[in-house]
Amino acid sequence: MKKIETNILPLVISAILILISLGITMTSNHILSTEHYIGIVSLIISIILYFTNRKIYFLFFALTLTIGLVGFLDFYYVQFKVGFAGVGVNPIFIGLMILFFAVSREQMDKISPEKDGPKKRILNESLVKSFQSKFTDKTVMELNEIIGENSKFTDEAKEAAKRILGEKNVL
Repeated sequence: MKKIETNILPLVISAILILISLGITMTSNHILSTEHYIGIVSLIISIILYFTNRKIYFLFFALTLTIGLVGFLDFYYVQFKVGFAGVGVNPIFIGLMILFFAVSREQMDKISPEKDGPKKRILNESLVKSFQSKFTDKTVMELNEIIGENSKFTDEAKEAAKRILGEKNVL
């Protein structure tokens, strides 16, 4: 059974808001403003990007919602603003942004995967063993220099030195 993707939900809600706005403007005397046309174009681009390139879609739709939040584009035929002294944000876009980021956690992880710091590089085990055989005759002091922070040795060489020191019960 195919998994239903919930990350399309904010896009669908935005499309429904646009369709409602178009229906109301066609059946009444409401007129769409420039912000609405910018919103329609942005939504069409977002829909195309959703099906062609999800990474760019995520960034573009997040930017679209941010621009809509401050009022430069709109999806609904009536513009709402919540704020003080003429400065405010659109509550529809606040809700859409919260929903968008809540259902797009996987996409955010793909864009910025290193939440817990840099990932550790996988060491080449055959190279580590090669270094181990070369370093067996080195003194404890030389091995400590190899594993030092300012050492110019590779990670494999450092690991080999650590293993030898572990075998000598020095670490």
